[in-house]
Amino acid sequence: MQDNKKLYSLKKKISIITLSVIAFFILIFTITLCVRVYTLSNPKAEELSKLDEARFENICTTKYHQEIISPLYWDSPSKDLTIGAESSIMINIDNGDILFEKNADEIIPPASMTKLVVMYVVFQEIASGKISMDDIVPLPPESWAKNAPLHSSLMFLDQGQTVTLHELLLGLAVSSGNDAAIAIAHYVSGSVDDFVARMNKEIKDLGLTKTHFVEPSGYDEHNITTAREFATFARTYVTRYPQALTDFHSVKSFTYPKQNNLASWHKNDGNNHSITQYNTNKALGVIEGVNGLKTGFIYESGYNISITAERNGTKLLTVSLRGPGSNSTEGNMWRIKDAQTMLESAFSSIRTVSHPKLSPLTHPVIKGKESAVIVREAWVEPFTIPYNKEASSQPELTREIHITPVSAPLEIGEKIGTETYKAGNMVIAEIPLVSDRKIETANLFIQMIDSIAVKLVK
Repeated sequence: MQDNKKLYSLKKKISIITLSVIAFFILIFTITLCVRVYTLSNPKAEELSKLDEARFENICTTKYHQEIISPLYWDSPSKDLTIGAESSIMINIDNGDILFEKNADEIIPPASMTKLVVMYVVFQEIASGKISMDDIVPLPPESWAKNAPLHSSLMFLDQGQTVTLHELLLGLAVSSGNDAAIAIAHYVSGSVDDFVARMNKEIKDLGLTKTHFVEPSGYDEHNITTAREFATFARTYVTRYPQALTDFHSVKSFTYPKQNNLASWHKNDGNNHSITQYNTNKALGVIEGVNGLKTGFIYESGYNISITAERNGTKLLTVSLRGPGSNSTEGNMWRIKDAQTMLESAFSSIRTVSHPKLSPLTHPVIKGKESAVIVREAWVEPFTIPYNKEASSQPELTREIHITPVSAPLEIGEKIGTETYKAGNMVIAEIPLVSDRKIETANLFIQMIDSIAVKLVK
């Protein structure tokens, strides 16, 4: 009898302990569940450190690589233009959207547009502190005008002259001086061959495979490019070095040599040797908003031209290769006509608008060691939107955000949603929304809790 009582007492204790453990577990489970429900309902995440921010940007740049130029997301109003040049392209400078193209991958010599790559290299050297605009540049015999090939365009460099790098760049941009290109090549790299190798390296670094140079002036027909690739380069050039437009490519005339440039044996001649040349880009001052860029002509290329223009905050770039014309007068007429056709069409039908800033958006993450991420756009750039100058009002720009349920594990830059922009009813852009951080999977208990908690979160 006594034994039965002891057994009963033991069973009762075990039952009490068991119930207590179960109750404790239920309590812990309930508390944890409530905490997780609250946490998922009110997601919070700390901002990234500078180091983590840099890591995020690098990952997004690699994972969501944006081409320097790419097709417009929507149907361009300018896509069916009639252009005289054999090969042409027009882009929005601010985002690289292609607004028009015609035979844009045909390989054609760039002629003197080659000099833009020379200037690009010079600006890079200046930015690195290796040279400066005020440097006095030695003039090797190869750069003297009298030693230039027949029919070269020249700024008229000569033996004994004193000339600054700034003046040589004006000679390139305005006068299209082949002699200036040779002088710069020697000054920057020590020889023409080494400088051309540098030009080709820069082009290769931009991912361009159909553009190649054998000399820096554009005189040789074995320099080659395409309208698409040259537009890619030109957008890079004017985006990285916008001062090139105001300081050089929009300058309408250039006088050289002046008295201070003359060799010592000509110092008493005053400005009698001065020659004023006018910018070879005849669209300057003729087409509204044109502020650069460069022409080119050899018989093998026809009448080439690249043009930049800006109106109402919209910046455009056109490249036309192998333009028609039996002489320079006809060639310039066609250059202007084609540019005007493209620019007027685009400026009357599109606008560039800034990318609206996405307010900080924190999103819950289930089954993770952290419970939230900050949602980021994979890239940010201005938009090309439709515009109708005849309409009394323009389509409103709206944004829709769609984020999928997010569960660990999660990687930096992993897509978790989409941001859609519309102008009226037209979709003009879709941008991936991504995680700003890596989140590892939590333990099995938290995973189980979150499976329930996510169903209770509104």
